[in-house]
Amino acid sequence: MKDVWDALTAIGTVAMAIATFIVVLQGWRLRRDDHQRHQDEFRPICVLTPFDGVDPRHRRDELLAILEPSVPGFGTIEIKCMLRNIGLGPAINVAIKFRFQDMAGYTTDPWELSPLAAGEFRGGKDNPLNAPVQFRNLFNSADFAQVPGKAWELILVYDDIFGNNFYSVHRKRPLQLDQSYREAHTSEMVAPMQPWVTLGKGKPPSP
Repeated sequence: MKDVWDALTAIGTVAMAIATFIVVLQGWRLRRDDHQRHQDEFRPICVLTPFDGVDPRHRRDELLAILEPSVPGFGTIEIKCMLRNIGLGPAINVAIKFRFQDMAGYTTDPWELSPLAAGEFRGGKDNPLNAPVQFRNLFNSADFAQVPGKAWELILVYDDIFGNNFYSVHRKRPLQLDQSYREAHTSEMVAPMQPWVTLGKGKPPSP
């Protein structure tokens, strides 16, 4: 009987340890989920929106204009959009950069902007959003003059108050040509539409 009792005691001890572990694990998951919900309540979402609020899908090239360089070594790009924080929390360390797919993915240095409170915006028809760009060996004044016609991407990077990184990518190309497919019962190739903005957490994807 002693052996049976010892075996039952051992089984009970193991079962208790497993039950304790499950309770601790569930508590950890609940705390993690509560912490994540708390952060989500203050998540910023920064986007660029055309002045009329409509995606000019077939003429996105008209959203950028270049200004005559006024400082040696720099040019200024006028963005015909409003910068909005449509999220629930403030955006800090906000910066904008330009990527050019037809220049092997060359990306300009990020240009820092002021923080955006929830619901706040910058820029408008009477006060356009202007972003300076520094000329370098791989991006000179001749490249700058051709910016509106290039295959550009506008990338916003920003942080929340907890130090999490976020990004928003706005693309000129209206179609996702790399995902073309053959339309049913035809020989025609079609491509899905390219969303004006793609949101993400962390660092922006590489070109």
